[in-house]
Amino acid sequence: MHYFGGKARVAKYIVEYLNSIRKDDQPYIEPFVGGGWVMSLMNGNRYAYDKHPYLISMYQQLQNGWKPPENFTESEYNDIKNNKDENPHLTGFVGFGCSFAGKWFGGYARSGDRNYCLNAHNSILKKMKNMNSVNFKCKDYSDLKPERALIYCDPPYKGTTQYDKVVGDFDSDKFWDTIRIWSIKNTVIVSEYNAPEDFVEVWSKETKTDVRNSKNLKENRIEKLFLHNSIKL
Repeated sequence: MHYFGGKARVAKYIVEYLNSIRKDDQPYIEPFVGGGWVMSLMNGNRYAYDKHPYLISMYQQLQNGWKPPENFTESEYNDIKNNKDENPHLTGFVGFGCSFAGKWFGGYARSGDRNYCLNAHNSILKKMKNMNSVNFKCKDYSDLKPERALIYCDPPYKGTTQYDKVVGDFDSDKFWDTIRIWSIKNTVIVSEYNAPEDFVEVWSKETKTDVRNSKNLKENRIEKLFLHNSIKL
């Protein structure tokens, strides 16, 4: 399923790094599971959180055997957009999977004969094959109290599109302060383009984003992983 800011292009590389530092039997946590690209490639004891209620509802119903639609018209899309709470799990699927660039209800996705809904259907069911044992919960990252876990954070990047009407604006300063606290008892890895000075870059890879420039070309960015300088691997 396409997801704005998702890690489809770099997930396997991020997973390689995470597995290289993961300790035996260490729980794995994602406080911002999003499109689930990284989570779907991890194994073991896994916990997936997100503050987005429709997204988590979708994952929970998928675990219960729900199958998302393979086709969705623009009229149906607009009806869901205006009646989000009638079927929250369907809203979660349509809001991202049937929207332009995977942006939350950012406009009905269309491009010639391409069936975005079917693509999202196939993608999410493929990922769910390795996520049926994941513990999905709708929870804000700031309410978590993790200990002795490997934590991968893919928060809303500073200065990028956010879902304020659903989960509220994201406070980057508060986030980094939380990561400093978590880093005392956990191994915490953060995806971002930049980080405060007390964080160390441990991995990077150039990739294209869903953001387009004035020439309608996808921009290249350097995806990076950061670790607090107090953590010794």
